[in-house]
Amino acid sequence: MRKTNLSRARVGFLIFVGVLAFSVGIFFIGEKSQMFSRAFYVQVNFANVEGVKPGATVMLSGYSVGTVTDITLTSNADSIRLLLRIDRSVHQFIKTDSYAEIKQEGLVGNKFISVSIGSPEEAEIPDYGFIHGVPPFALSSIADNFISIADTVKQVSGELNTLLHRLNSGSGTIGKLLNDDELYVRMLSVTVEAEKGLRQTSQQLARLTDLVSQSVQTLDAFAIKADTAMSHTVRLTDRAASILGKVDEGEGTLGLLMNDRALYDSLTMFLNALTDVTYETGNAAQQTARAIHAMREHWLFGRVFAGEDFEDEEPVQSAYVRKMRELQRRLEELEKRERELGIAPGSNAQPEGGSKGGNETQQGDGRPAR
Repeated sequence: MRKTNLSRARVGFLIFVGVLAFSVGIFFIGEKSQMFSRAFYVQVNFANVEGVKPGATVMLSGYSVGTVTDITLTSNADSIRLLLRIDRSVHQFIKTDSYAEIKQEGLVGNKFISVSIGSPEEAEIPDYGFIHGVPPFALSSIADNFISIADTVKQVSGELNTLLHRLNSGSGTIGKLLNDDELYVRMLSVTVEAEKGLRQTSQQLARLTDLVSQSVQTLDAFAIKADTAMSHTVRLTDRAASILGKVDEGEGTLGLLMNDRALYDSLTMFLNALTDVTYETGNAAQQTARAIHAMREHWLFGRVFAGEDFEDEEPVQSAYVRKMRELQRRLEELEKRERELGIAPGSNAQPEGGSKGGNETQQGDGRPAR
């Protein structure tokens, strides 16, 4: 009897421990999958889920807020739809502009869904609402790209080997350039000639530079001299203007002569008197010459005043008489030319100076009337 009760107690204890372990397991599993918390659902579409399975963790800024409960194809089979179960306590952070993307824990870790926090001004996502899915970063595509790049590099390496073989064998233009010594010598001579030409060009440019520099210096000196001459000209102009101003104002001798009428009349009278004195002097000289000529012809004084060629010597004439005779001679020549040309004497065409000589009235002694 006691043995039966002890067996029943052991069985009951084992059942109790099993039920307790099952309850604890259910509690931990539910806590991890948030089965016993209030939640809301969000849908997101991806073109490729990259191996995401139901039960994958949903992260919000690195914090676990839910799980992936379902994965299905869309009605058009153009994308894969994931149903996310998210804790309702973070519902206020998931807005209509939030987006989801597939990430991986390390290089070989599990895949999880990362949901971004929406903008404060946007509205909260409704239950079973859709958010934008960002295409995942696929390592497989990168591997494919690396494989294609490796194939391309292999092909390019083969072509480079072929090209280098042709160059070493002297095929083609570049191969001849690399292997033909004569062509190298020619190119070297051309390079030397080009260097000489460049050197000569440099020397000519240096000479041209010196010539231009000298020209600039000459032009500078010319400009300085021109400035000096201009300044002197300005000074002379200023002085001439000052002198003309003084003359206009009647200052100085020339100003008085040009502006003082009384002084001008006095000078005119003086010149007239000087002309009369000159004429009288010439007349006296002429009278003296005539007297000496008469004495030479006198029988008593002829020996005293005699000279060589006495019979051919003419009496001394004054300068005024000589000029009047020269003018008369020119008038006669002019009248003769007019008669040869068929112009009547006394017409309007009179020679220069002829009207003056013809209009002047002479006194009996050859002196012009005033």
